[in-house]
Amino acid sequence: MAKKKVFQISDALTEGLEETITAAHNYTGELRVDVIPIKRIEVDPENPRDLALKMDDLYHGIDESDPLYERKSDELRNLQTLANSIRDQGIINPIVVYKFGEKYRLVAGERRTLASLLAGRSEIQAKILDSKPNELKISLLQWIENVERTDLSLWERLRNLEKIVQTHAVKKGMLSEQVTVTELSNLIGCTKPHAMNYKAVLLADHELKELIRDNKIRNLEKAALISGIQSASVKAHVIDACLAGAVLKKLKVIATQDVQKSKPVHVKKQLLLQRGRQATAVNLGVTKNLKVAKTIIDSLIKQSELSYFSEHVSEIDWDSYKSVTETFKRLLQKLEELHA
Repeated sequence: MAKKKVFQISDALTEGLEETITAAHNYTGELRVDVIPIKRIEVDPENPRDLALKMDDLYHGIDESDPLYERKSDELRNLQTLANSIRDQGIINPIVVYKFGEKYRLVAGERRTLASLLAGRSEIQAKILDSKPNELKISLLQWIENVERTDLSLWERLRNLEKIVQTHAVKKGMLSEQVTVTELSNLIGCTKPHAMNYKAVLLADHELKELIRDNKIRNLEKAALISGIQSASVKAHVIDACLAGAVLKKLKVIATQDVQKSKPVHVKKQLLLQRGRQATAVNLGVTKNLKVAKTIIDSLIKQSELSYFSEHVSEIDWDSYKSVTETFKRLLQKLEELHA
């Protein structure tokens, strides 16, 4: 059975793109697709660049005295595959630019532009806006442009996502940390579990982000798991295992075992004394008091491994037995997955 893709272009995202394009069209008066000379394209100095390589390096060659010579040389080699594809098949997805005087400034597609130069092309197909769209629209357009890129690192995705979250938060008059999982899911068009992982990593400590930036941790789910661990010693153990190549399931086991080991001795003894005949299932009982149910759920999500679940809890209708019951079942399911 083919593995289901976690990431997809959702209806919400499609609508968001349509709104973005429509808003840009209404604001600037025109949006069109055309073929433009590459020599008239320049990067936007206000937008951060992932590449050290510049157009001048392709026109004139990389100077060996350049302090970024090795990095630029690596980037040039990595662009060669894309250049070969462009040479054979052309550009499949047009770049996105906006008019800036007699020039065109890039919104998305710097690699395609440089690879086209490398392929010997002098022109490139582009979606053209007559003026610069606002920061949120640019960030969303760049995110969509990168959705299908398999070479995009986790760090690059996080940098782009941080821009989206920060810009959205400013627009709404809130802190970045206050952007909910639901909002994030709708903004970038991913599933809520995927958005939960992204939010967990966006809130990660400096050490974890350094590892992601250095491309030592590349997997979103692993990074999200590590981010949610509160104990410094447990986190260090899991990070070591991750860097050694442990799979996600193994990391979950290590995290769970280490948490159990860190419990006070008197708690362990009490658990041993409570052992009796082995049961095949645990009956957690029934309550008609919604306040009791809320107390139980609130207590559970205080656990570090379930902290991300707070977004689901915020959506509960506490006057509805059905809503509370369904959420509690999902919480139990997550617990069983963590302790499988």
